[in-house]
Amino acid sequence: MNDRSAVGQHLRGARHADAVTPPFIGKGQAVPGHEGDTDRYGYDMKFGFRVLTALAIAWGSPACADMTARYVMDDGTPLMTIEIAANGDMRTRFSDPSSYFLTREGRDYLVKTGPAGPIVMRSEDIATVMLEQAARETWRPPKDKNANAPLIARAKVRIRGRQGVAYASDRDPSPDAPTVVISEDPTLAPLASAIRKQFLQSLATMSSMFGDASPSRGIAPVLSKGAPLAFLGLELDTVSRDPVPASRFALPAPPITLDAVRRDFNAAP
Repeated sequence: MNDRSAVGQHLRGARHADAVTPPFIGKGQAVPGHEGDTDRYGYDMKFGFRVLTALAIAWGSPACADMTARYVMDDGTPLMTIEIAANGDMRTRFSDPSSYFLTREGRDYLVKTGPAGPIVMRSEDIATVMLEQAARETWRPPKDKNANAPLIARAKVRIRGRQGVAYASDRDPSPDAPTVVISEDPTLAPLASAIRKQFLQSLATMSSMFGDASPSRGIAPVLSKGAPLAFLGLELDTVSRDPVPASRFALPAPPITLDAVRRDFNAAP
């Protein structure tokens, strides 16, 4: 029995992973080979970019050794790579090679390619601009009646060769897949800590913008149990404990001002 069939047979009543919209594609962007995912997920790409930004700001967390973790879609398409230093510095890149998120000495940044070189933005400035933009808009995501539903352990399953515990809401009878699969492997503690902290902080940002309509709220308590093997359309693929060069966590330029961040966001299509 393969990993997928095991999940399907054990999880009667679990929420399908596609019900939690993946937060990794911005407006006008698509993962190669997945250009139709806007229709597949019924998802607004501009909102997707905002969720992505909210999910990726503030990755700082304690670590005990260097680690690099790579998450992919279920078809193997790379989507997120997290590099964690022993001192807590962190570098996270999604599918867009022109930008990445950086935690250095407890401060969080977005680094992206600009016409004259790298542009560095502070995460708190990004959050400020996102909240300003949200306040000017009338559109809000539809409320999900299951967003705050507690997730319960359903079964032990395997995701890409790793064993974990599948969690799902008992309010959705879909048998296809769990909402999240958690590993209790203590060697993945740095990864668990990193994702837990960034998810909680991103959820706070989303709640400030959209209140009870913020997606995926029910996942937060489960992330205290270990590193996610599968969540938000992502699956943990590879984990390396090779040393990560310190240069990977260096700021390539001084951060721009809050006003400059406003101009950059307002200029974005």
